[in-house]
Amino acid sequence: MVYIRAFVAVDVEGPELVSRIRKIQDSLLETGSELRLVKPENLHFTVKFLDRIDDGLVGEIEKALRNLELNKFSINIAGIGAFPSHRRPRVIWLGVREGEKEFISLMRRADDAISKLGFPREHREPTAHLTVARVKRIRSIEAIRKLFSVLADVEIGRMVVDHVRIKKSTLTPKGPIYETLAEIELK
Repeated sequence: MVYIRAFVAVDVEGPELVSRIRKIQDSLLETGSELRLVKPENLHFTVKFLDRIDDGLVGEIEKALRNLELNKFSINIAGIGAFPSHRRPRVIWLGVREGEKEFISLMRRADDAISKLGFPREHREPTAHLTVARVKRIRSIEAIRKLFSVLADVEIGRMVVDHVRIKKSTLTPKGPIYETLAEIELK
């Protein structure tokens, strides 16, 4: 058995979207905080984090997702948020406005299908979000809060969710390296 770290995701690939996201990341850096930015090639919405799995299960996960016969839909990437909160940001993300209900439905349906293979269900309420930075250290919480206020209604743009991918994540000192193991096209 070979174990891998894996997750199910929707990649953000449009050059215009990625460029706008990079501008947001640059604005975050201007606060002086120590951040680890998500690399442009790694930008994605997590549908289901699988953690450490036997790589022999990838085919079964792919089949479970294909059997859902999911339909494509459109989302509008907009607004900024943080986990666990704006007061104590550890992860900074962009949200979904239009299409949020559909995205959360996708997350729940994938969770249900994959749980039938023995994976634990997600117990937290799902949040459709695109992680853009992880916080190492905040130099000025006021600068971050001000930026959150300015970017509260930021519009990044629309994209069509027309695929989900099973991704392998290899952690390295320079950040994660993602590899697509399977792709499921939505109808």
